[in-house]
Amino acid sequence: MKRLVTPLALCAAAMLAFSPAPARAQTLIFDYVGFDYESPDLAPGFGEVGAGYVGLGLVPNLFAPLVSDTSSNQYTYVISGLSVSAVQSVGSFLVITYTPGTIALYEDPKSTGTAAVFAPNPPNATAPGSFTDGNLYLTGTLTGFQFVINTANGSGSYEAACVLDGGSNLSDIAPSDRNGWTFAGSTSNALNIPPGYAHQIDGQNFITIPTSANKSSMGSLKRRYR
Repeated sequence: MKRLVTPLALCAAAMLAFSPAPARAQTLIFDYVGFDYESPDLAPGFGEVGAGYVGLGLVPNLFAPLVSDTSSNQYTYVISGLSVSAVQSVGSFLVITYTPGTIALYEDPKSTGTAAVFAPNPPNATAPGSFTDGNLYLTGTLTGFQFVINTANGSGSYEAACVLDGGSNLSDIAPSDRNGWTFAGSTSNALNIPPGYAHQIDGQNFITIPTSANKSSMGSLKRRYR
């Protein structure tokens, strides 16, 4: 699908391209896919003040310096502890702000462990239980979690600051490298969402680091947005 850009956006992009600020690159440490739901769910709809946000799913890829074995183990995640503290309506969008919470990754042997199952209408004995019954592999504290959602179609995105602070494999990461991570994801109102879940989610945990400046021409900017 082609990306569209307005003249104003193109102008802004050009200004950024020739800015003296250093370019930046992202270093990825894990990505994840799954579904989310509210617990407690205090009212119909999504994002009411006081509602809890929970996400759970699979972690298909983990990257260095983490030591993992995706051939022998299933890696899962659970987002928990987040509670809606404020909601702002902007046209058809809701900007939902949450209290701090956690992201936890688990490691479970495929041969002897329990397969993770998105059982309907969580929470129940299987979900999130089948996602948390392995070794606690890595944890992080999430702050500034903010969810922007389009109420017209259920799509949206979220982002939070993440400090890695626990789990059996925390020692894989140098103490100086445990701060400054960004936990982010996008949501969609997919057709295959199990009953009782709100969105399908897909996201990453990454850190942004400076790189050498790389100026772009106006022609390359136009090609990038076609």
